[in-house]
Amino acid sequence: MQIDLTDRPRPLNEKWLLFGTLLSNTGNSMIWPVTTLHMTGVLHQTFTTAGIVLMIGSIISMIGSFVGGKLFDHWRPYEALLITSFIILIAVSSLIVWNDWPAFAGLIWLANFGMGVEQTLVNSFATTVPGEKTRIVFNNMYIVLNIGVVLGTLAVGYLFDYGFSLLMIISSVLYFFLMLIIATKFNVPIAHVRGETVIVDSATATVETNQVRPTFRLTPLLVGIGALLFITYLSYMLWETVMAPHMKALGMPTRNYADLWMINGITIILLQKVVSGWANKRPYQISVILGSLIFASSFFFLMFVKEFWQIVLVFELLTIGEMLQSPQVPAWVAKITPKEVAGQAQGFVSMMISSGRVIGPIYSGIMMDRGLMNMMFLSVFVMMLLITASLAWTILKSKHVKTS
Repeated sequence: MQIDLTDRPRPLNEKWLLFGTLLSNTGNSMIWPVTTLHMTGVLHQTFTTAGIVLMIGSIISMIGSFVGGKLFDHWRPYEALLITSFIILIAVSSLIVWNDWPAFAGLIWLANFGMGVEQTLVNSFATTVPGEKTRIVFNNMYIVLNIGVVLGTLAVGYLFDYGFSLLMIISSVLYFFLMLIIATKFNVPIAHVRGETVIVDSATATVETNQVRPTFRLTPLLVGIGALLFITYLSYMLWETVMAPHMKALGMPTRNYADLWMINGITIILLQKVVSGWANKRPYQISVILGSLIFASSFFFLMFVKEFWQIVLVFELLTIGEMLQSPQVPAWVAKITPKEVAGQAQGFVSMMISSGRVIGPIYSGIMMDRGLMNMMFLSVFVMMLLITASLAWTILKSKHVKTS
């Protein structure tokens, strides 16, 4: 059945997707690096308390990811993303004034919910961009994401001493412009294929169909990918939570922590096209498993570092693993799941990332309070090796693994 789309908006232009990703991640990167610093240094809470706040925030973000997937597949993606951007703006702008305990925690949680919904919706929109392979779109998003991380963490490193409120003012401005872009550029047709019938989501257009809509099912491969995402982001949370105070304990200024993320971002900006060019010529599982092994090895070497230059080298190793793994996973999941459940599939990716972020802060906080830094690094190294090996075994056993 044909549907006339001549009077409807054009498909989403990739440049607006990337610009929105840049604004969102710059604003977000001005929040997560200072959460632990603000709670422990300004609000005088323990690392364990900070970990609990971050853990609850990640649970809320995981719920947001689930909600975002359902909204994309079953409601109006444009309206959902617009409302979500407004929620984030309200939460972040409120932190300008209400950043004492416990209001700080409540507003961080509200922002976490919005960011969870937003991440899933944006990733789902990325699967609709015409003209390029999905994995190339996600690679481009990954590069822009890291430009945002560079800009946001640079702002934290050089402006944190001037007050938390200043950072939230800048972040609020970024989220305001993000909302404007969503309002003006994301009102595009989202087509879902059901059998031989095309359904276009809009306020007025509906098409009846007797075809049974495919459902999202957790296959052994998806479970393995989800477990890998979980341990990857649990490990990654160590850098976002305890590394800043750990570096300060080693006598390094806060500026060095910002410099570390700047180096990380610049490395990704310069090398991601080369790395993704290599990865895009190979099956997804090759890039993801190799990247995971390199990523895991960085935590082994982290047990022995004492100087800033050593931390930089270890973080560069982690970055190479991250470049091989992170942008490939959502594209891989999009390839092995039906397009009719694209929102729920990307919601699953976001939920597993958030679940790692749930456990990471509380685990790292407890270990940090007890002075077990090396044990923490060793434990995540071993867990990541085991889960990566399990995923590899699942792939070898599978007779129907889809590759590019």
